[in-house]
Amino acid sequence: MFKIKKVRPLFTGIVTTAKKYVGEVKTSGGLLLDTTRMEGSLNPYQTVVSVGAMCKDVKPGDVVKLNFKRYAKANHAPGAIDEAQNKQFDNLSIVYEIPMIDIDGQECLFLQSNDIEYVVEDYDVDEGGLLQ
Repeated sequence: MFKIKKVRPLFTGIVTTAKKYVGEVKTSGGLLLDTTRMEGSLNPYQTVVSVGAMCKDVKPGDVVKLNFKRYAKANHAPGAIDEAQNKQFDNLSIVYEIPMIDIDGQECLFLQSNDIEYVVEDYDVDEGGLLQ
């Protein structure tokens, strides 16, 4: 069996953690968010694991805000038929196909530096917060 222990992405590639929403999520102000729709989805705030040679402003250990918009794919499926108006409706769903890699048993995201919106310079982590 082939088990990857460490990677170094090329050019502008980055590898981040793949933390997902679990349980209750609280904001820094103590506001409890409804996580029923977010449960199991990727958190936009991730920690950088490894960077390519051309990533000048990002280093391993940085917490970054990611933008997954580039990985969105629209799926169209035939929906209900309205016989009175002779129309068939479309069921549109959006899925995200984000490249992932398993490194030493831990699931990680394999992205590009342009998927980073910004680097978080300073932060506090509360129990049950967004970076859990």
